[in-house]
Amino acid sequence: MSPYFLAFLLIFGLGRPAREAVDPAKSIPLHSRIPCDGFGGPEQAVHVQVTFSSGATPREFIVSRFEHERCEVNVEIKCLHKEKAGWRDVWSATNTVPNAKPSFGAIVPLASCYEWGSKEPARYILSGWYQESVDSKPAWRQSALRRVSAQPEIYEFTDPNGGTARIQIGR
Repeated sequence: MSPYFLAFLLIFGLGRPAREAVDPAKSIPLHSRIPCDGFGGPEQAVHVQVTFSSGATPREFIVSRFEHERCEVNVEIKCLHKEKAGWRDVWSATNTVPNAKPSFGAIVPLASCYEWGSKEPARYILSGWYQESVDSKPAWRQSALRRVSAQPEIYEFTDPNGGTARIQIGR
């Protein structure tokens, strides 16, 4: 197989199992606690602690950011590659990484404003996912997140096989 074809598969996500579109109703909205003042691009570093129970079913958390429609490749008279508006993944944590600890921490930057100098706040959501089966072409399904605790801020979900995933957010 050509290395160019493999790069194509990786760039366009064809090597990853299918995932349905993110449902904001099953997700938790996230935002920076630093106000968007329209003069810069402040962002808040949010500390997260992720814990996965043991089990064979792959599970993951994803932080997605809403992006407006824009032209990625513009050649003066025509847009050659238009990105549609929608949610784009900006961070994820999964239990399928080889040699990963069942619990690990990370820092997730949340921008306050949609873009530098804008007064429009950035929109983020946290979603939880599980793999439906371990078939040759398994599909990822979104699970509804539920709040376990307000202080500290903790959310979790359970997959149909009983495996759980928990995330604690420290601000």
